[in-house]
Amino acid sequence: MDAFDLQLLFAHRDLLSESPEPAFRFIGPVPKAKSVAILSGSFNPPTAAHHLIAERARAGGCELAMFALPRRPAGKDHAGLLPEDRLLALRMIAPRAGIAVATSTHGLYVHQAGAAAKAFPDADIVFLAGSDKVVQIFESQWYEDRDASLEALFARVSFLVSPRSSDGPHLRAVLGAPENRRFADAIRVVPLHPSVADLSSTRVRGLLEAGADATGYVPPAVANLLAELQPFARPQRFAGEVIDPYEVRARLIDALWIVREWAERAADLRALHRLATSMSPEGAHVRRTLALGSPGPEELLRLQALASA
Repeated sequence: MDAFDLQLLFAHRDLLSESPEPAFRFIGPVPKAKSVAILSGSFNPPTAAHHLIAERARAGGCELAMFALPRRPAGKDHAGLLPEDRLLALRMIAPRAGIAVATSTHGLYVHQAGAAAKAFPDADIVFLAGSDKVVQIFESQWYEDRDASLEALFARVSFLVSPRSSDGPHLRAVLGAPENRRFADAIRVVPLHPSVADLSSTRVRGLLEAGADATGYVPPAVANLLAELQPFARPQRFAGEVIDPYEVRARLIDALWIVREWAERAADLRALHRLATSMSPEGAHVRRTLALGSPGPEELLRLQALASA
Protein backbone atom coordinates (compact mmCIF):
# COMPACT_ATOMS: atom_id res chain seq x y z
CA MET A 1 0.00 0.00 0.00
CA ASP A 2 1.21 3.45 -0.96
CA ALA A 3 1.05 6.08 1.79
CA PHE A 4 0.61 8.75 -0.89
CA ASP A 5 -2.29 7.07 -2.71
CA LEU A 6 -5.07 9.67 -2.55
CA GLN A 7 -7.84 7.24 -3.47
CA LEU A 8 -6.79 5.04 -0.57
CA LEU A 9 -6.50 7.94 1.89
CA PHE A 10 -9.84 9.41 0.86
CA ALA A 11 -11.50 5.99 1.18
CA HIS A 12 -10.16 5.90 4.73
CA ARG A 13 -11.60 9.37 5.37
CA ASP A 14 -14.99 8.15 4.15
CA LEU A 15 -14.87 5.41 6.78
CA LEU A 16 -14.31 8.06 9.47
CA SER A 17 -17.36 10.20 8.68
CA GLU A 18 -20.00 10.99 11.31
CA SER A 19 -23.08 8.88 11.98
CA PRO A 20 -25.83 9.32 14.59
CA GLU A 21 -26.13 5.56 15.02
CA PRO A 22 -23.23 3.47 16.41
CA ALA A 23 -21.72 1.30 13.71
CA PHE A 24 -18.53 -0.41 12.62
CA ARG A 25 -17.40 0.34 9.08
CA PHE A 26 -15.23 -2.37 7.67
CA ILE A 27 -12.44 -2.23 5.14
CA GLY A 28 -13.80 -4.78 2.72
CA PRO A 29 -16.78 -7.10 3.26
CA VAL A 30 -18.10 -7.65 6.78
CA PRO A 31 -16.43 -10.88 7.93
CA LYS A 32 -18.49 -13.77 9.27
CA ALA A 33 -17.58 -15.20 12.66
CA LYS A 34 -19.16 -16.78 15.72
CA SER A 35 -16.45 -15.59 18.09
CA VAL A 36 -15.00 -12.08 17.74
CA ALA A 37 -12.24 -10.32 19.69
CA ILE A 38 -12.24 -6.54 19.22
CA LEU A 39 -9.25 -4.37 20.05
CA SER A 40 -10.49 -0.79 19.99
CA GLY A 41 -7.98 2.01 20.42
CA SER A 42 -6.42 5.17 19.07
CA PHE A 43 -3.42 3.29 17.57
CA ASN A 44 -1.22 6.38 17.59
CA PRO A 45 0.74 4.43 16.36
CA PRO A 46 -0.06 0.70 16.40
CA THR A 47 2.55 -1.13 18.47
CA ALA A 48 3.98 -4.62 18.69
CA ALA A 49 1.79 -5.12 21.78
CA HIS A 50 -1.37 -4.38 19.77
CA HIS A 51 -0.30 -6.92 17.18
CA LEU A 52 0.53 -9.54 19.82
CA ILE A 53 -2.82 -9.08 21.60
CA ALA A 54 -4.73 -9.66 18.35
CA GLU A 55 -2.62 -12.67 17.39
CA ARG A 56 -3.01 -14.14 20.86
CA ALA A 57 -6.80 -13.85 20.61
CA ARG A 58 -6.70 -15.77 17.33
CA ALA A 59 -4.42 -18.40 18.80
CA GLY A 60 -6.78 -18.69 21.77
CA GLY A 61 -9.67 -19.77 19.56
CA CYS A 62 -11.39 -16.57 18.38
CA GLU A 63 -12.44 -16.90 14.74
CA LEU A 64 -11.89 -13.19 14.15
CA ALA A 65 -9.68 -10.58 15.74
CA MET A 66 -10.54 -7.02 14.82
CA PHE A 67 -8.74 -3.70 15.13
CA ALA A 68 -11.31 -0.92 15.57
CA LEU A 69 -10.36 2.75 15.24
CA PRO A 70 -13.01 5.06 16.73
CA ARG A 71 -13.72 8.26 14.88
CA ARG A 72 -13.13 10.09 18.17
CA PRO A 73 -11.45 7.86 20.77
CA ALA A 74 -12.78 8.61 24.25
CA GLY A 75 -10.31 10.52 26.39
CA LYS A 76 -7.61 10.69 23.72
CA ASP A 77 -5.78 13.61 22.15
CA HIS A 78 -6.33 13.75 18.39
CA ALA A 79 -2.81 14.99 17.67
CA GLY A 80 -0.20 12.72 16.13
CA LEU A 81 -0.69 10.25 13.33
CA LEU A 82 -3.54 11.19 10.99
CA PRO A 83 -6.55 8.85 11.32
CA GLU A 84 -6.18 7.97 7.64
CA ASP A 85 -2.58 6.93 8.31
CA ARG A 86 -3.54 4.97 11.42
CA LEU A 87 -5.89 2.91 9.26
CA LEU A 88 -3.11 2.42 6.75
CA ALA A 89 -0.80 1.16 9.50
CA LEU A 90 -3.46 -1.20 10.83
CA ARG A 91 -4.08 -2.63 7.39
CA MET A 92 -0.37 -3.30 7.06
CA ILE A 93 -0.40 -5.52 10.16
CA ALA A 94 -3.69 -7.27 9.36
CA PRO A 95 -3.03 -8.72 5.91
CA ARG A 96 -4.40 -12.21 6.43
CA ALA A 97 -7.75 -13.88 6.97
CA GLY A 98 -8.92 -13.87 10.56
CA ILE A 99 -7.82 -10.31 11.31
CA ALA A 100 -10.02 -7.39 10.23
CA VAL A 101 -9.79 -3.60 10.37
CA ALA A 102 -12.76 -1.29 10.90
CA THR A 103 -13.63 2.17 12.10
CA SER A 104 -16.15 2.90 14.81
CA THR A 105 -18.51 5.84 14.60
CA HIS A 106 -18.55 6.10 18.41
CA GLY A 107 -15.80 5.97 21.01
CA LEU A 108 -17.46 4.48 24.09
CA TYR A 109 -17.49 0.73 24.60
CA VAL A 110 -21.21 0.73 25.36
CA HIS A 111 -21.90 2.10 21.89
CA GLN A 112 -19.37 -0.18 20.23
CA ALA A 113 -20.95 -3.19 21.95
CA GLY A 114 -24.27 -2.33 20.30
CA ALA A 115 -22.55 -1.91 16.94
CA ALA A 116 -20.78 -5.26 17.38
CA ALA A 117 -24.07 -7.01 18.18
CA LYS A 118 -25.49 -5.69 14.89
CA ALA A 119 -22.41 -6.61 12.86
CA PHE A 120 -22.06 -10.08 14.39
CA PRO A 121 -25.50 -11.39 15.39
CA ASP A 122 -25.35 -14.33 17.80
CA ALA A 123 -21.55 -14.12 18.04
CA ASP A 124 -19.60 -14.36 21.28
CA ILE A 125 -17.97 -10.92 21.52
CA VAL A 126 -15.02 -10.02 23.71
CA PHE A 127 -13.23 -6.69 23.85
CA LEU A 128 -9.46 -6.74 24.26
CA ALA A 129 -8.24 -3.85 26.39
CA GLY A 130 -5.55 -2.46 28.60
CA SER A 131 -6.26 -1.86 32.27
CA ASP A 132 -6.44 1.93 31.75
CA LYS A 133 -9.36 1.50 29.35
CA VAL A 134 -11.18 -0.85 31.72
CA VAL A 135 -10.82 1.64 34.57
CA GLN A 136 -12.23 4.31 32.26
CA ILE A 137 -15.33 2.17 31.63
CA PHE A 138 -16.40 2.59 35.25
CA GLU A 139 -15.99 6.39 35.36
CA SER A 140 -19.31 8.22 35.67
CA GLN A 141 -18.22 11.16 33.49
CA TRP A 142 -18.88 9.20 30.29
CA TYR A 143 -22.54 8.41 30.95
CA GLU A 144 -25.88 10.02 31.67
CA ASP A 145 -26.86 6.89 33.60
CA ARG A 146 -23.71 4.94 34.52
CA ASP A 147 -25.33 1.79 35.90
CA ALA A 148 -27.84 1.42 33.06
CA SER A 149 -25.07 1.87 30.50
CA LEU A 150 -22.82 -0.68 32.20
CA GLU A 151 -25.66 -3.19 32.41
CA ALA A 152 -26.27 -2.77 28.67
CA LEU A 153 -22.55 -3.14 27.97
CA PHE A 154 -21.91 -6.28 30.00
CA ALA A 155 -25.14 -7.92 28.82
CA ARG A 156 -23.60 -7.98 25.34
CA VAL A 157 -19.85 -8.41 25.75
CA SER A 158 -17.05 -9.47 28.05
CA PHE A 159 -13.51 -8.11 28.41
CA LEU A 160 -10.08 -9.68 28.23
CA VAL A 161 -7.66 -7.32 29.94
CA SER A 162 -3.89 -7.15 29.56
CA PRO A 163 -2.68 -4.84 32.35
CA ARG A 164 0.64 -3.10 32.45
CA SER A 165 2.90 -4.36 35.21
CA SER A 166 2.20 -1.43 37.54
CA ASP A 167 -1.57 -1.30 36.98
CA GLY A 168 -2.61 -4.52 38.73
CA PRO A 169 -3.37 -3.11 42.20
CA HIS A 170 -5.41 -0.19 40.86
CA LEU A 171 -7.39 -2.45 38.53
CA ARG A 172 -8.19 -4.84 41.37
CA ALA A 173 -9.31 -1.91 43.52
CA VAL A 174 -11.64 -0.62 40.82
CA LEU A 175 -13.16 -4.05 40.15
CA GLY A 176 -13.51 -4.66 43.88
CA ALA A 177 -15.39 -1.42 44.57
CA PRO A 178 -18.94 -2.15 45.82
CA GLU A 179 -20.59 -0.43 42.85
CA ASN A 180 -18.51 -2.47 40.36
CA ARG A 181 -18.37 -5.96 41.86
CA ARG A 182 -21.41 -7.25 39.99
CA PHE A 183 -19.64 -6.60 36.68
CA ALA A 184 -16.27 -8.08 37.65
CA ASP A 185 -17.07 -11.60 36.42
CA ALA A 186 -17.28 -10.25 32.85
CA ILE A 187 -13.64 -9.10 33.01
CA ARG A 188 -10.83 -11.62 32.75
CA VAL A 189 -7.20 -10.60 33.31
CA VAL A 190 -4.51 -12.22 31.12
CA PRO A 191 -1.04 -10.67 31.49
CA LEU A 192 1.13 -9.99 28.47
CA HIS A 193 4.68 -11.24 28.09
CA PRO A 194 7.00 -8.97 30.15
CA SER A 195 8.81 -7.86 26.99
CA VAL A 196 5.71 -5.98 25.79
CA ALA A 197 3.64 -5.59 28.95
CA ASP A 198 4.64 -1.93 29.39
CA LEU A 199 4.76 -1.07 25.70
CA SER A 200 2.39 1.74 24.73
CA SER A 201 1.83 4.13 21.85
CA THR A 202 2.82 6.95 24.21
CA ARG A 203 6.19 5.31 24.77
CA VAL A 204 6.74 4.81 21.04
CA ARG A 205 5.85 8.44 20.32
CA GLY A 206 8.34 9.57 22.95
CA LEU A 207 11.10 7.50 21.36
CA LEU A 208 10.34 8.84 17.89
CA GLU A 209 10.08 12.45 19.09
CA ALA A 210 13.53 12.04 20.65
CA GLY A 211 14.90 10.74 17.35
CA ALA A 212 15.35 7.18 18.63
CA ASP A 213 14.79 4.00 16.64
CA ALA A 214 11.43 2.30 17.27
CA THR A 215 12.47 -1.01 15.72
CA GLY A 216 11.04 -3.83 17.80
CA TYR A 217 8.47 -1.58 19.43
CA VAL A 218 6.21 -1.55 16.38
CA PRO A 219 5.63 -4.20 13.70
CA PRO A 220 8.14 -3.96 10.83
CA ALA A 221 5.57 -2.67 8.31
CA VAL A 222 4.57 0.09 10.72
CA ALA A 223 8.22 0.95 11.34
CA ASN A 224 8.71 1.39 7.60
CA LEU A 225 5.63 3.61 7.35
CA LEU A 226 6.75 5.79 10.26
CA ALA A 227 10.22 6.08 8.76
CA GLU A 228 8.70 7.26 5.49
CA LEU A 229 6.18 9.74 6.92
CA GLN A 230 8.09 10.95 10.01
CA PRO A 231 4.89 11.96 11.88
CA PHE A 232 6.65 12.42 15.22
CA ALA A 233 9.91 13.93 14.01
CA ARG A 234 10.98 17.36 15.14
CA PRO A 235 10.20 20.16 12.65
CA GLN A 236 13.02 21.36 10.44
CA ARG A 237 14.39 24.90 10.51
CA PHE A 238 15.47 26.67 7.34
CA ALA A 239 16.24 30.39 6.91
CA GLY A 240 14.20 31.28 9.98
CA GLU A 241 11.21 29.14 8.91
CA VAL A 242 9.99 26.10 10.83
CA ILE A 243 8.94 23.33 8.44
CA ASP A 244 6.97 20.32 9.67
CA PRO A 245 6.75 17.88 6.74
CA TYR A 246 3.98 15.86 8.36
CA GLU A 247 1.85 18.94 9.00
CA VAL A 248 2.38 19.86 5.34
CA ARG A 249 1.10 16.38 4.40
CA ALA A 250 -2.01 16.88 6.52
CA ARG A 251 -2.73 20.29 4.98
CA LEU A 252 -2.25 18.98 1.46
CA ILE A 253 -4.66 16.10 2.08
CA ASP A 254 -7.25 18.53 3.48
CA ALA A 255 -6.86 20.85 0.48
CA LEU A 256 -7.12 18.03 -2.04
CA TRP A 257 -10.14 16.55 -0.26
CA ILE A 258 -12.12 19.67 -1.17
CA VAL A 259 -11.49 18.97 -4.88
CA ARG A 260 -11.64 15.21 -4.48
CA GLU A 261 -12.90 14.29 -7.93
CA TRP A 262 -10.06 16.13 -9.64
CA ALA A 263 -7.50 15.13 -7.03
CA GLU A 264 -8.16 11.39 -7.32
CA ARG A 265 -7.86 11.66 -11.08
CA ALA A 266 -4.95 14.02 -11.55
CA ALA A 267 -3.18 15.05 -8.34
CA ASP A 268 0.17 13.59 -7.33
CA LEU A 269 0.35 13.86 -3.55
CA ARG A 270 3.92 12.63 -3.39
CA ALA A 271 5.14 15.23 -5.90
CA LEU A 272 3.16 18.00 -4.23
CA HIS A 273 4.56 17.05 -0.84
CA ARG A 274 8.09 16.96 -2.21
CA LEU A 275 7.62 20.46 -3.62
CA ALA A 276 5.88 21.80 -0.50
CA THR A 277 8.68 20.62 1.79
CA SER A 278 11.51 21.80 -0.44
CA MET A 279 13.70 24.75 0.47
CA SER A 280 13.02 26.41 -2.87
CA PRO A 281 11.04 29.67 -3.32
CA GLU A 282 8.26 27.56 -4.85
CA GLY A 283 8.18 25.34 -1.77
CA ALA A 284 7.94 28.37 0.49
CA HIS A 285 5.07 29.66 -1.64
CA VAL A 286 3.17 26.38 -1.30
CA ARG A 287 3.60 26.43 2.47
CA ARG A 288 2.36 30.03 2.70
CA THR A 289 -0.62 29.16 0.52
CA LEU A 290 -1.51 26.17 2.68
CA ALA A 291 -1.08 28.19 5.89
CA LEU A 292 -3.60 30.75 4.65
CA GLY A 293 -6.24 28.09 4.04
CA SER A 294 -7.20 25.58 1.41
CA PRO A 295 -6.08 26.76 -2.05
CA GLY A 296 -8.70 26.75 -4.77
CA PRO A 297 -8.76 24.37 -7.76
CA GLU A 298 -6.91 26.79 -10.06
CA GLU A 299 -4.09 27.25 -7.56
CA LEU A 300 -3.86 23.49 -6.99
CA LEU A 301 -3.62 22.96 -10.73
CA ARG A 302 -0.78 25.46 -10.87
CA LEU A 303 0.98 23.81 -7.94
CA GLN A 304 0.52 20.40 -9.54
CA ALA A 305 2.18 21.71 -12.70
CA LEU A 306 5.10 23.04 -10.63
CA ALA A 307 5.42 19.75 -8.76
CA SER A 308 5.46 17.74 -11.97
CA ALA A 309 7.99 19.98 -13.73
